[in-house]
Amino acid sequence: MQLPTVDIIIPHLNDHDRLAICLEHLGRQSYPADHCRVMVVDNGSDRPIDPVVARFPGVSAAFEAERGCGSARNRGVMLTGGDILAFTDSDCRPDPDWILNAVRRLTADEADILGGGIKVFAADASAPTDVELFDMVFGFETERYVRRKHFAAGANIIVPRPVFLQVGPFRNGELPEDLEWGRRARSKGFRLAWAPDAVVRHPARRTWAELRRKTDRTIYHARNHMREHDWFHLRWAAYTAGMALPPLCKSWQLLTSPELTRPEHRWRAIATLFRIRYYRCRTMLGCLLDPAMLGRTRFEG
Repeated sequence: MQLPTVDIIIPHLNDHDRLAICLEHLGRQSYPADHCRVMVVDNGSDRPIDPVVARFPGVSAAFEAERGCGSARNRGVMLTGGDILAFTDSDCRPDPDWILNAVRRLTADEADILGGGIKVFAADASAPTDVELFDMVFGFETERYVRRKHFAAGANIIVPRPVFLQVGPFRNGELPEDLEWGRRARSKGFRLAWAPDAVVRHPARRTWAELRRKTDRTIYHARNHMREHDWFHLRWAAYTAGMALPPLCKSWQLLTSPELTRPEHRWRAIATLFRIRYYRCRTMLGCLLDPAMLGRTRFEG
């Protein structure tokens, strides 16, 4: 059987150093190099990416003026023609068998769309920050995303091109584009599966400011998604009330997670869990009282 060709599409914005590391890891893929191409789509960086891309044979670059990962990924789809599309991000480090394992699953007809594993790592494993410890467990809960929330995180989606074209492009802007796209795919009858052996690795957030910005962005997207349905205010109030409950299940998850091996690390992560949980609750309550609040927030990082 002839091997399918794979296009790897990477949106990029002002992340040149980590993009170079990502491309280095992609150069070590076990999948045949002549069947695998990489397209980096820059989204308006302050300086050109050409010097970075030029260091890696077979990697091409494009530009998308409309800001947003969704728009950049859509541009990459338009400019490529391979059989399979693999989406990841510029700060990720794909494992050597990432593409090979994904293609095996797709050609075995295990699913129409794959959500691969995303393993989060600390910058210094010997001295992780409190936020890194928390993020190593909760940064990307890929199995839960796929099995319970019915979407795959944008940093690791693998899909045959015909399926992507039938689902349609990512919706950019006010919604979480990967969540919306995944649920749209499900509504059209496509099968989504978790692929724990198709792994990319992602750096953990290190500081409280980084974690807070991610939380603000998540709340903003969740609110916009919920506003598209009936009874928004009642549903948002119930969601906020639920968030105010003590996160006992999440605490147990930290106590038993294989990602954390030292008791001290577990308790530090639990302290961060409570801190971010109630920050989120206060922010969600603020959104209920002042709907324009998050619209005034900048989401970076």
